[in-house]
Amino acid sequence: MAKKKTAKKKAAGSDAPSPAPTRKKASQKKTGLTAGGPQGDAFEGLTIRDCRRVAGEVFRIKELHEEQIQAMRAVLKGNDTIAVLPTGFGKSLIYQTLAYLVDRPVITISPLLALMRDQELSLIRAKVPVVRIDSSLGKRARDEALRRVEAGGRLIVLTTPESLQRADLRTAMNEHPPALLTIDEAHCISEWGHDFRPAYLALGKTRDLLGHPPALALTATATPRVQEDISARLQMQKPVKVIAPPHRKNLRFDVRKVPGSVKLTVAGKLIRKLRRPGIIYCATTKAVDEIYGALRRAKIPATRYHGRMNKAEREKAQKEYGRRRVRKVMVATSAFGMGIDKRNIRYILHYQVPGSIEQYVQEAGRAGRDGHPAHCILLFDEADLDIQKRLITKSHVNLSQLERLGEAMTAWTDSGEEVSVEDLAFSAAVQTSSCRALCHRLEEAGLLETTGRDKLKITVPTETLMEGVRELAEQFQVVQRGDLRRLNQMAEYAESTNCRSEFINHCFVDDDIPPCGRCDRCKLLNQLPTKKQIRT
Repeated sequence: MAKKKTAKKKAAGSDAPSPAPTRKKASQKKTGLTAGGPQGDAFEGLTIRDCRRVAGEVFRIKELHEEQIQAMRAVLKGNDTIAVLPTGFGKSLIYQTLAYLVDRPVITISPLLALMRDQELSLIRAKVPVVRIDSSLGKRARDEALRRVEAGGRLIVLTTPESLQRADLRTAMNEHPPALLTIDEAHCISEWGHDFRPAYLALGKTRDLLGHPPALALTATATPRVQEDISARLQMQKPVKVIAPPHRKNLRFDVRKVPGSVKLTVAGKLIRKLRRPGIIYCATTKAVDEIYGALRRAKIPATRYHGRMNKAEREKAQKEYGRRRVRKVMVATSAFGMGIDKRNIRYILHYQVPGSIEQYVQEAGRAGRDGHPAHCILLFDEADLDIQKRLITKSHVNLSQLERLGEAMTAWTDSGEEVSVEDLAFSAAVQTSSCRALCHRLEEAGLLETTGRDKLKITVPTETLMEGVRELAEQFQVVQRGDLRRLNQMAEYAESTNCRSEFINHCFVDDDIPPCGRCDRCKLLNQLPTKKQIRT
């Protein structure tokens, strides 16, 4: 990967980093942004040289990847930016460096509290001004954080999409509107399921309420379809896209076709052979418990993580495994791993096929972040595809649920009452999380609105509402068919005779890359005799 040298190091004997340049106060006019607009002026006069200086002096990063520089340059010009960079590539450094250079807050949206806590500690160690605002804070701590936001100045505000929707945080930014809105793990915007978080769907609207600052979307995996979804949801205007090849040279991809009857035996042999620490990903909690039990019986140091464990158990498992010197095996569902900062993971073993190539690359990319060789192995059994198909079907709202929701809303409207999401979900016999997300989509379509008392009110005739419900059902069916196509792409990956890295690369970018020479397909081709050898 191309890299550029940093600017000269700070002067000898200087312990404190150089201050941010003194800059004129940016306009507080809250209007739409184009390059050079009111919010974009926050970066006026700053250069890549400034970014290199801060990266070296504050974050001790001697060299920047060319893609990091491209993303920084785009934001400095006031452009909306989507950066798709591999795990371990230094995505966070992009917004952290920019935030240190401006005298206004930079908001960073994160999907996980644990990820935010890790980022907060890292920034505190680097002596970078930071506050964290999320649901885990008590009233006193939240009030103190809000007062810090109100004060303005150089500051990174780590928060969730839900917290950003709260009026108190937005009000705290009235005098000092954010210079940049960063969305970490931005592929979450494009996800859909029974546990989807509707606040992600509202980020574009929330961005407008903040004065429409430049948006920076960061993720390790995003196909062109996901990139378009991110752009649309954030209401981006002709975003600059910085895309790096998803593979890393130190990762060695391997697929082994193993029927379910012997899979546990094959996995056991591999685990004994492979160097720890490692992660074993399973599609079901049942498989996690089964493998974890087998490892314990074999006296192999292991821990586990899945959604049926209580919160305390999950946090303990993640904290224990995350320690650098701990060399255990983590057995987990896809719920584990986002944002984990363990750089010496030596292998990722997928015991069952994941739901998409995006998910596979995201999870496999957690290996070898220290740059040393690491193995990414998929145990492929065609029967495992059925497990993922059931999970896809279960995660999507079906037509009958939508029809019940429409009928329940109509009944509440006929009664002349407004209705809360909880009551509507109960009436329609759907999960509250699903109901909330569906209502947000219907509100986007102009079919209902949320009143000041956090209740819902239908704004169209009953016939129009039901037509909108049917159209929404059709949209979900399209999404479900797309999920099934991405699952089939995983099967194609497993069956492919081409270089694994080449296959993965073509799923994300159009550029061709040479065969990696390290995956199972390349090694097999290298072992095959040439035509000349056959003739002799």
